Amino acid sequence: MAICNACGVELRQGACFCDMCGTKVNKICPSCGEVLRDIAKFCDLCGVKLPTEQIVTVKRTVRGGVTAGRLHTVGLKADGTVVAVGDNQYGQCDVADWTDVVAVAAGKNHTVAVRQDGTVLAAGDRSQGQCEVSGWTDVVAIAAGDYHTIGLKSDGTVLAAGRPTDSKCKVGDWKGIVAVAAGMEHTLGLTRNGQVVAAGEGMFGSCNVGDWNNIAAISAGHIHTVGIRKDGQVVEADAFAAPGVLAWTDMAAVAVSPFHTVGLRNDGTVVASGDVQYGQCSVEEWTDMALVTVGERHTVAVNKDGSVRAIGDNSAGQCGVSDWKLW
Repeated sequence: MAICNACGVELRQGACFCDMCGTKVNKICPSCGEVLRDIAKFCDLCGVKLPTEQIVTVKRTVRGGVTAGRLHTVGLKADGTVVAVGDNQYGQCDVADWTDVVAVAAGKNHTVAVRQDGTVLAAGDRSQGQCEVSGWTDVVAIAAGDYHTIGLKSDGTVLAAGRPTDSKCKVGDWKGIVAVAAGMEHTLGLTRNGQVVAAGEGMFGSCNVGDWNNIAAISAGHIHTVGIRKDGQVVEADAFAAPGVLAWTDMAAVAVSPFHTVGLRNDGTVVASGDVQYGQCSVEEWTDMALVTVGERHTVAVNKDGSVRAIGDNSAGQCGVSDWKLW
């Protein structure tokens, strides 16, 4: 079983692209076609040894993506450029000159991105060191919390920058990680075998993931954690689960804000639960969606045709995405 190193979703045998985020796979077993980790020396499906000259290496490309911070929304276009709307008090939307980007993440007031060469870009609030990522290399995925940034390297190790309180940046000994997520005061890592590790304060039980297994995707909210099992069932770790979320099934992705939870089903429909003050959970008519993300009080989704829609709080213009075409 292989995991997409960009979004953590399980990949089908022989896949050249992740069918969730569109990331092109880095290595394919020349014997059986299994998708492999960058550092694989043996195929985990057929067991064949993989000398360097036998490994098919594919240049990592991007299909597109979307992420949301507290009051801003960031879109990654298929050509590797980045667009952003919403609050720009700290310069978190100053991304117009970014190029060759393959992954983006938005924190409370900052934005980070991974470039094709594995280096990392950052814009926005730097007050807690969350944008001190200029020296990072060989990064394949990125996550942003309120005041910290997490980077996943191709060898399965993890980097951290930002406010070190509550141990949320103590991830230096993590290994075998295939996906990462960051909340307000906690950090999550998904391991290759479907288990989850956590670092940080664990406020209200948000780090109580030690008994989770067969997990395919993770998402960190403000003070809680949500995961998707490989069978599409949702699991949560906190004392404030949104009503009905644990009954969700056939889920492909989930996104969590401080006040609401949004899920994307495998059939492209979207479900939501939580605070409805700004209409951020009015997504029941959305169909044919490929990606979802949430800000503090707004919800954003990308249609399978690359168009984008948003609903909820628009006080800073963070829902002004109707003219975006990401692929």
